[in-house]
Formats: sequence, structure tokens, C-alpha cells
Amino acid sequence: MTQPVCVFGPHEVALSREAPQYPFTLFSISFLRLNSLKHDRRDKMGNQKTPPSSIVCNIAAMPTELAHQIIDDLRVWDILKLLCYDNDRVDACIMSHPICRNMLGADPKTFAKWKFAAHLYKDIFTAVGKASVPENWAGTDYLGANIHCVKPQNYGEILNRMKDRIDGELNIHWCKTDLTRFGAPNYSNRFGYLKRDYSFEELRTCWHDIQKAKANLFQLRASELRWTADMLETNPDILKRTLDPAQEFRPNTAHIVSRLRHTADAIIRTPAKKFIFSEHFSYDFLAIIPFDSALDQLLHMMQKHGIIEGDQVAASKTIVLAGAASHPSSIINSVRIVIDGMPKFYISPPEAAEQKAEFAWRNAANKDGDLLRTANTPWSEPCDANERVSLEGPYFTPFKYGGNKSYWRPPALHLDLHHEMEKEWLVSFVEVYRYLKNLDG
Repeated sequence: MTQPVCVFGPHEVALSREAPQYPFTLFSISFLRLNSLKHDRRDKMGNQKTPPSSIVCNIAAMPTELAHQIIDDLRVWDILKLLCYDNDRVDACIMSHPICRNMLGADPKTFAKWKFAAHLYKDIFTAVGKASVPENWAGTDYLGANIHCVKPQNYGEILNRMKDRIDGELNIHWCKTDLTRFGAPNYSNRFGYLKRDYSFEELRTCWHDIQKAKANLFQLRASELRWTADMLETNPDILKRTLDPAQEFRPNTAHIVSRLRHTADAIIRTPAKKFIFSEHFSYDFLAIIPFDSALDQLLHMMQKHGIIEGDQVAASKTIVLAGAASHPSSIINSVRIVIDGMPKFYISPPEAAEQKAEFAWRNAANKDGDLLRTANTPWSEPCDANERVSLEGPYFTPFKYGGNKSYWRPPALHLDLHHEMEKEWLVSFVEVYRYLKNLDG
């Protein structure tokens, strides 16, 4: 008569009907531990999906008594992880084990609650590449404890600890930047953190909303960098990289354009666990800016072609432009945008009064905290803190006063996009410059 065979990976062990099953328990436990550690390493490497475990198949195929012997030596998290494979036979083995039945509940509703929590916990910590059981799990963190070591009165603390870890992980993402501006509902308490009374179902919804908002943010950041690359690639004679202190035309800007697009691609590929830092978003100004010589030439051409007269602001919305009839309305509108934005930078959101007050110390800022865009143009605001500084001709203020640190955004804004009005201003500048240049032949 053929003996039953229990298969553990590549090993086959013949089981005698008369022999006790305990001699094989140590082998099965060792094999399970090895596989568990292997899968934990894959989790830390950030794989999004763990393949079906051979351990699950083995437990499903073995007698209930032997399955119970294996379960006896498992940690709490090992049991919860087995539930995530949604194998009816394995679930039955777990629920027929006396300790697991007491822990997870004998009724289907309570069991389903534990299963939902285990799925959410595993999904989140697999996505962010962190271990499901913290290295220093001793104390009240029962996930790393053997199921026999948890007292019945502490079973509820297991779910509480899982919820606390999920809440802590979600707060890391939630507090990086204001995700409500990118489509997420407001989950904050009055201190800016996630509210503490969410159920596992609500935490799952929150996690999904956070990921959607982050995806929107990543798309917008990448779009801005691609737009920047396109603008520089098309107009290298007018625009330069803002961080480049030199004012001479560079014949080869392909490497700058390539790096901008490479960074945009990296942001799009960002996994759920990361926020990619980019220097382009850590400054108050856009990554590109016109040459000072382009500013000087634009002012000269605007006066030459009757768009401005002397030092008068002729592009006000309430004043008819001099010579306006001889220029297209689209150009006149662009002129208004350029002149209205000439004095100062637009500050990116949030534009709270206390934030602007923090900016007032900057060398190139006015008393309200607005960063000055230009100097020595008919519309430039005086910079009271630097009246002794005198540079000839019109110029843009970045790096003329102090170093680059003077233009660092607050850390809370390092992930933010730049204001759309800044992009509109730059597009209008290029449009007006090209138009007037063509008039000059």
C-alpha cells in the first residue's frame, strides 16, 4: 500500500500512518521560517506583490493535525500573513486551531475584520518597502511574538498596534506637503496630522486618496520640468538656467535640457514610498530665466515700437497703450503681463501673511516679503536693504544679492509647483521679445 507523502519544496517525506507526526515538525518549522525570512527580504526590497508561497500550498495539502503543529510555532504576523493568501483550506486550519480561534474570533464577521486589517497592513508596508514586523518589536508589539506568548486579554492590542503603525506611515506621506491641493480630501486634525479615530476601512480609503494625490503632484511636477526643458530648448538665445551665474550665451544647452527631462521621468517613476527631491522646486523662481541682456533689449524695443513711453507704465489695464492700434491684441495682452509682473516674483502658495513675513529678511525682498524680480527698470521696486548696491543697466535679481540660499523656499514648499503666473510671465516675455525682434528684421 502506498504511503502518504508530505511535500516541502524539493523534499518528500514519507509519513507512516502509525508513526507519530512530531518528528517532522522541526523540519517543517525550519522550512517555514526560511521561506518567511526570504519573503520578508523581498518586502524590504519593495516588491509590490509577493508570489503565492509554496508554504501555503504545503499547509493546504497536509493533514490538519500537522498544520496545527506548524501553526504552534508561528508568530502572530506569520498567521496574519497566511490569511492574506485567501486560501480557504489554510483559513480552515487556522480557524480550527484553538489559540487562533480565540485570537481571531470564531464568528465569520470578526474573522473577516482581522483578514481585512492584515491585507491592508501587508499592502502598505510592502508598498513602502518596510518590514512588517519592526526589528525592535519587543514590548507591546505582539506581531513578532509567538502565538502562545500573547495573553488573551492582549489580543485587541494587536489590532491597535497595526493601526498605529499604519497611521504613522500614512502621516509620513500626509505631512510632506499639502496634498489637499492635489485632490486629496482633508483628513487632518487641527494640528495638521491625520485624525486618530479612523477605522481600517477609512485608513484604506485615506491611503488610496494619498496615493492618487501624490500621483497628481508627480504628474504636475514632471510637466513643469518638461515645459521648462522645451522652453530652454526652443529659446536658448533668450533664456538661461537660473542657477547659472554667467550671463553669456552658451551654444550647447542640450545637457541641461536632457537633465530636466531625465528628472521629470524619474519623478513619474517614483514609487509610492518616495518623494523625489529636485533642486528645481526648492527655489522661489523657475529653473530658467531670461538673460539680463534680453531684458535690456526688450525694454529698448518696447520703447522703440511705441509700446511704452519713457518711464510711464503704459500697459495698465485702465490706460490705452501708446501705439496699441498698430500691434495685435494678443501682443498687447502679453505686454501687460510682462510689465505687471516686472517688479516682483509671485510667491508660491500658501501665501499666508506670516509666511511672507518670514521672507522679508531676504536681501532682494521688499518689506512685505515679495521677492523683487528686476532692478533698474521703470517698474522695479526699490530694495531698501540694498540701496548702497548699484549695478548698471536693468537686470534680474537672482544671485545679484547674496548667494543662492537667499532664494531657498521653506522646506514645506520644496515639493510644490511654481505659480502658473510665473510660467505665464515667462511665456509672455518670450512672445513679446520674438514679436519685436521680427519687427526689427
